Amino acid sequence: MPRSQRRRADRSLDKYAARTDSVPLSTRLPSARTIGVSVGAGRVAIGAIFLAAPVTSVRILGLDTATAARITWLARMAAVRDTVLGAGAVVSAGRGKGGAGWLLAGSMSDAVDAAVLAAALREGKLRGWRPQAIAVGALGAALVAAAAAAEMARSGS
Repeated sequence: MPRSQRRRADRSLDKYAARTDSVPLSTRLPSARTIGVSVGAGRVAIGAIFLAAPVTSVRILGLDTATAARITWLARMAAVRDTVLGAGAVVSAGRGKGGAGWLLAGSMSDAVDAAVLAAALREGKLRGWRPQAIAVGALGAALVAAAAAAEMARSGS
């Protein structure tokens, strides 16, 4: 290809890459604020489920009914924690300020939950795919919330 044609081709590619409408809307990632509201709403929903049905919620981890019934107080404590962290994230991210702190607190909470579940699995206190999936989900939620918190802090929202 002659040099003059290469330059024209390079310039046309630069124009294409510089245009914001060149990327289809469906491939753009959601904003940190949207992620913050979504993560917070999910946390509120999980907290509400644990508050409403603590025995069933704990049984999902693979515990028997008697053990689950004995630790409903612990399930409710975790439920209140998640509900408060989630509500804080939803309200502050929805307003566009202060959401990063709530998301970071929730992220640390989820990371610790994942570590505790992993330890219980290693020690044989929990077994099966359900607690494994919940541990992986908690770790994933921690990473997503931390990334959104970092973006919010960077952008000042």
